[in-house]
Amino acid sequence: MRRLSTIVLFSALAAVGLAAACGDDDSPEASATTEAPGAATPETPEASPSRGHEVVRFDLTKHLARAELHRGDALLIDFGEPGAAKYTLGGWRTRTGDDRRFGDVTTTLLPGVIGELVIPVSSAGAHELVLRARAFGDGRVTLYVGEDAVAYPQLPRDGSFATVRATIPEGKLVAGENVVQLRVSSRGRSDGVEAGLALDWLRLAPAGEPQPDEAPPRPHAGDALALPGGHSLRYTFEVFEGAYLVGETSGPVAVRAIEEGGAVTDLGRHEGTLDVDLARLAGKLVRLELSAEADARITRPRVVTFEAEHVERTLRPAKNVLVYLVDTVRADKLRPWNPQTRVQTPGLDRWTRSAAVFERGYTQENWTKPSVATLLSGLLPWQHTATSGEAVLPRSVEMLSENLKDAGFHTGAFVCNGYVSDKFGFQQGWSTWRNYIREGRRTAASFVAADVLEWLDGRPSDKPFFLYVHTIDPHVPYIPPEEVLAMYDAEPYHGPVDFTRDRELLEKIKIGRIRLQDRDKQRLEALYDGEITYHDTHFAAMLEGLERRGLADETVVAFVADHGEEFFDHDSVGHGHSLFEELLHVPFVMRVPGIDEPVRVTEPAGLVDVMPTVLDALGRERPEGLAGRSLLPLLRGIPSDAPHPNVAGFMEGWRAVTVGRYKLIQRTHRRWMLYDLQADPEEHTDVAAERPLTVRYLRGLLGLALRGATAGRHQRETTEIDPETDAQLRALGYVGTQRPH
Repeated sequence: MRRLSTIVLFSALAAVGLAAACGDDDSPEASATTEAPGAATPETPEASPSRGHEVVRFDLTKHLARAELHRGDALLIDFGEPGAAKYTLGGWRTRTGDDRRFGDVTTTLLPGVIGELVIPVSSAGAHELVLRARAFGDGRVTLYVGEDAVAYPQLPRDGSFATVRATIPEGKLVAGENVVQLRVSSRGRSDGVEAGLALDWLRLAPAGEPQPDEAPPRPHAGDALALPGGHSLRYTFEVFEGAYLVGETSGPVAVRAIEEGGAVTDLGRHEGTLDVDLARLAGKLVRLELSAEADARITRPRVVTFEAEHVERTLRPAKNVLVYLVDTVRADKLRPWNPQTRVQTPGLDRWTRSAAVFERGYTQENWTKPSVATLLSGLLPWQHTATSGEAVLPRSVEMLSENLKDAGFHTGAFVCNGYVSDKFGFQQGWSTWRNYIREGRRTAASFVAADVLEWLDGRPSDKPFFLYVHTIDPHVPYIPPEEVLAMYDAEPYHGPVDFTRDRELLEKIKIGRIRLQDRDKQRLEALYDGEITYHDTHFAAMLEGLERRGLADETVVAFVADHGEEFFDHDSVGHGHSLFEELLHVPFVMRVPGIDEPVRVTEPAGLVDVMPTVLDALGRERPEGLAGRSLLPLLRGIPSDAPHPNVAGFMEGWRAVTVGRYKLIQRTHRRWMLYDLQADPEEHTDVAAERPLTVRYLRGLLGLALRGATAGRHQRETTEIDPETDAQLRALGYVGTQRPH
């Protein structure tokens, strides 16, 4: 785990009220849709006479926000551009706010008395910082680096914008990530805004490199990048096998690639046609630099691969929807994700032979309530705000059930978790609502399957339907039938692992009150495996029910889990405590009319993508503000036009982002861990120290994904957990550390 060095920009009178609300929100749109306004949407691969069909893997113009802008060795940040979120972590834990416009100047606000920026530098040594901003207080500013005051710039007292400079002495910055902290002694009010500072732009350069008092250029120019002489754009990504960098240039452009560790590959100087073979870099994470010697324009720059033949899958419109969530299943317990697993799920295995398996399916939280809220709203957890034990899904959030019921669908929900209930705001938009926990019904999958099939027979035949089924068998308490348990542990057992005697057993193991020996751990996991196998029989019965009623070919079906379960992978058990793969990597399968054979999708998908995908499959308009993306292009065979990041969180203090083979886990903005999931799938070795470029890349993508926090955040609502609800949740093992607060 690494810690950031700290730079502090401090107002001269740091006094009362230094605490401010953290910006824990995210943009309503994923970064891929906000990075370059006006950029084209993904296109069908083009044909190249010599190489085959072109497939765009990284559209550099559309995803301009992913690039760093430099003038020589100086880093330039324009706080009015979407890419600034790379340096504010989208407002999460940095206490920076949303964009705010003053005249023709778009800024990033510090709404409180303190805010922070995460700024990378390539080398240690003295640096000069140039900042244009306006103060809402008295304008006095002090630059602190660590504990040392190094300069005392003054912003105008009248609230006008001005440029200030400060020298950061050698030894204060580290090569890598640095936190720049901005403080003011009080907020002020002007132009209808109460805030501490408004940031316009920033330049940070090694000392001695001249920096003008002028705004950074804005390179976006339609389908092209316009670079003034002496400037460069630097994009970081993993290079695809068979990749080329292509485009057209007017003006000379130098291209080079820098690898982790600093190795430089000169890729030539280009004018006219840009056609660079990246084969020697395949599989490596690099920073690709496009440098303009004189003013240059690069039209449609993109990283592409070529296919000998491109066949796009034809999908048929869907009429009905089934979203099926099984509680507490980790992907590596199931054969579609782990062919070596011992767990038997013949029903699932058979169904996936005519469905699309997403190899990298992810939940956006590590416990039920926020995960299901994300699934049924298309919002990230920090948008819908139902992330704590007492939180309620706000009434302002439109659920998929409400959207479809308003469109004339007959909607039904059969739910076996007490957190997904009327008590917590989930009974919205349902023609039929059944929560087995709240109503005291038996929750075994056999009873749920019978109820679902009865509902299908009794529904209005003249209406399309939306059915949400939420089973809970693999959740604690693990009590599978004896004959199923015998498949995984047939030996006699007389130890403490017995949920029929103690339904709070897992919590006691988690907090160390009960310590397990190897035989006990074997029994614990066998019980869990048995629950998965038991559940599979009845999951298959529901799918066969769709087939027998002639509904399967006109129904889009999504099969997911809300989170996984740990069995001492990282010295704990259960869920709701970390962001490691055993809790985030979940089964994710979709069957859409037109898919009649097995399909494997390698790009990541999240629960946040289910609602937009369902609406797309139904031919319905996507509501504004959804954070997820439709997965139908991937199902048709059209890849994303940039590496797609998957983001997740836990409460307000954890965030994670996974892109390609790498995963970054943030514990606040000052502490982080980096894992190479290809070399270390069990996440036992933190490689952050030796991979600073990778940290820089993933942290930037995390910031872009979290961008626009306040605008996309719903007002938090809560409820009191009464004794009846408390007893119901305890019966499911939600006590102590198993019940998030």
